[in-house]
Amino acid sequence: MFYKTIEEYERELKEMEIELEETKEYIKKHPEKLGTQGNYKTMKYLYKVFKEDKINFINDVTTFNLKLHGESLIQPISIQNLNSLNIKFNETTNSAITLLKNKTISSEELLNKSISKGSYNIIFAFSNPTEEDVKRTSPRKRGLMKIFNFINCGDDIEKLKKEAGPNGNEVLKSYKEFLAEIIKHNADFTLDTEMGTVKAGLTLEQCRNICENLNV
Repeated sequence: MFYKTIEEYERELKEMEIELEETKEYIKKHPEKLGTQGNYKTMKYLYKVFKEDKINFINDVTTFNLKLHGESLIQPISIQNLNSLNIKFNETTNSAITLLKNKTISSEELLNKSISKGSYNIIFAFSNPTEEDVKRTSPRKRGLMKIFNFINCGDDIEKLKKEAGPNGNEVLKSYKEFLAEIIKHNADFTLDTEMGTVKAGLTLEQCRNICENLNV
């Protein structure tokens, strides 16, 4: 990746567009300048490369990983169980977005792959990601960040309730159901996004404590 933020890509592409337009106009006035024409072709190629890299950046930043691990992890994980885990995770994210007074999101695309013995990595990605989804102010990203906030509360029930707020019973119910799916696999888990810069996780024992003590 050339840059680390969508704003940097937008700024660089805008400057390249201006330079391309100015060079194009110069060539119209001075067609005999063959060297300038060659430079223009190089600039157009670089502009295309930067646009493609920007798309790759958006896809990477809107992808996040749920890793199930631990000595007692039940393997192999069936497709049916993966789909159930996916559904519960999406329901939790949608509930978080509803709590934040935004529209619900569409179902997310689920990819999965076994990465090593004793662990399982599930890759989630926003369906049809846009530039807006890169920013933390977007509905989908805000909902996802809310889940990270819940995980960072650990198994402190009072912290969880405070994070959810007075109208947060539905999202806590969805979160509890998601953790129940994790427990079915006897797993600890970690969740990370934004190319690993945001990361949180819970142990199997913490998941059990939440499900036993969170009354919603």
